[in-house]
Amino acid sequence: MQRFRSFCAFLLALAAPAGPLHAREGAGQSAPAVKPVPVPWPEGIDGPYLVGTVAALEGDDGVAARAFRQAAQLAPGEPALLRRAFLYSALAGDDSAVALAGRLPGQALAELVMGNAAVRTAHWADAQAHYDRVRKDPLLATIRPLLTAWTLLGAGQGERALAELDPLVADRDLGGYYAVHAALIAQAGGRPERAARYARAALATPAAGHDLFTVLALGHWLVGQGQRAQAERLVDGLLAGAPGLALSRQGILAAMDRAPPAAPCQGIAQAYAFLSGLVGQEVARMADPSGRLAHDGGLRDMRMMMLRFALGLDPAVGQARLMLSALQYEAGQAVAARDTLAGAVPDDPLGSVIQLQRARLDAATGRWDEANAALLRLTAAQPGQPRIWQTLGDLQSDRQDWQGAEASYSHAIAATGHLTGADWPLLFGRAAAYDRLDRWPQAQADLEHALTLAPDEVLLLNYLGYSLVQQGRDLPRAESLLRRAVALEPQNAAIRDSLGWALVRRGHVAEGVVMLERAAEQTPEDQAVNYHLGVAYQESGRLREAVNQWHFAQGLPASDPADAGRISAALADAARSVHQGEPPVQAPSGQKKD
Repeated sequence: MQRFRSFCAFLLALAAPAGPLHAREGAGQSAPAVKPVPVPWPEGIDGPYLVGTVAALEGDDGVAARAFRQAAQLAPGEPALLRRAFLYSALAGDDSAVALAGRLPGQALAELVMGNAAVRTAHWADAQAHYDRVRKDPLLATIRPLLTAWTLLGAGQGERALAELDPLVADRDLGGYYAVHAALIAQAGGRPERAARYARAALATPAAGHDLFTVLALGHWLVGQGQRAQAERLVDGLLAGAPGLALSRQGILAAMDRAPPAAPCQGIAQAYAFLSGLVGQEVARMADPSGRLAHDGGLRDMRMMMLRFALGLDPAVGQARLMLSALQYEAGQAVAARDTLAGAVPDDPLGSVIQLQRARLDAATGRWDEANAALLRLTAAQPGQPRIWQTLGDLQSDRQDWQGAEASYSHAIAATGHLTGADWPLLFGRAAAYDRLDRWPQAQADLEHALTLAPDEVLLLNYLGYSLVQQGRDLPRAESLLRRAVALEPQNAAIRDSLGWALVRRGHVAEGVVMLERAAEQTPEDQAVNYHLGVAYQESGRLREAVNQWHFAQGLPASDPADAGRISAALADAARSVHQGEPPVQAPSGQKKD
């Protein structure tokens, strides 16, 4: 993949602040991607410009597009505003992008938008002319031959289309993918023998069946050859590498009985979706100097743009919908992510996965009843799918329906069968439900089992350790679990609090105070942490500071109603001790004392 890695290195450079068209202003950038429009502004432009800027920073492309279009109308001579209006209109999938693109000739994304519009209206010569103007753009190095080939097929030049792809079928990395497109073009052009040759070439490559498009195309061909078993093995190979799609196995198998998309707009749509996915896979492997993954806002925008192009040409590309929805959710736009999935076609091969993800987004946007109803329908249709039961359990946990959550997680565990390391969240979810139902022995058993599967999972270490401390059980082991968790995540304030509290309960007060003070500095508005610190001060003989800490904690929001009762009880005990002759308590200042 060296050639493609070089291509992705170019993308990283393109997404830097200097890139005037591809990058979003926002996360991961030290300066705006588009130079600020100079002042003085025309009268009335401040409002839409400010709205557009804020919306862009928040990832709300639709609002940003409308605001920048309004600003561009008020200042028609400002090219930077025009570029922003176009960029966010294209990112939002707004039809206005086509007209705006016409005012930006020669710019890569503008030419692509105009080329796509020509494809939709079957103006093949115009489409080819626009695509040709970005022939040298490295962004399109992988899919440019596909744009050309499908456009030539639309113009009735099938032989020229295949000639465009023939040299690429032998490509070491992506030859199988090009061969699948060539097979579909040959079949659509009435060349079944050549289609079969390309299909066999694709099946012979190591990467055969690594994406849904090729699996459906090659699977359909295999079914037509009477080789359904091999077609099913292709599907199972895909699901082994992408277990998140396993929920839709039956939908994928059913789709192989239908002819794959072979119209030019559909082929080009698949090319755009493929490029978006390919960029995402490669960028995920690239780390910046600090070791973090290179998820730049500009790269996300390029992926979103390619997905918008795909759905604009073929709304039935369900995988593109899922990818776009995921990117929107990551950008903090849960409503937009849900709306994207709402446009899926009823017979999409990934229909079950889309329904599950939409239920999650329903819950994320407060549509609890809709989410619950959708999940119950899915469990009735596919009772043996653990992911559905797990999602229902998560929803019920969020709603504090602990009985329902325990039952759902139990269904998920039973459906999973042999649990592996990746399944620890099922046990953890059920343990939390057991705990809330005052069934601690079952909760502890699940937590212990989960730790055997994931011994370094800090959430498990912290939950079990803290629970043991709260119950006064096996404090040495609780301390050991929590020290291990702190070693794994030394900057985690919640774990520092748990360990500090364990140390205080074990009588190691001085060390506990240091740990709890650091946790309180990191999370000053956590009521439980401040309560624990107050107790530590009390155990250290610093009663005035303890009372101040509890008064401060009393004014904070409670994540656990029981904490409020503990604080009131502690203050009452402190007041009684004063009345019994101890030094007077200092009046609370409302602030935690250093």
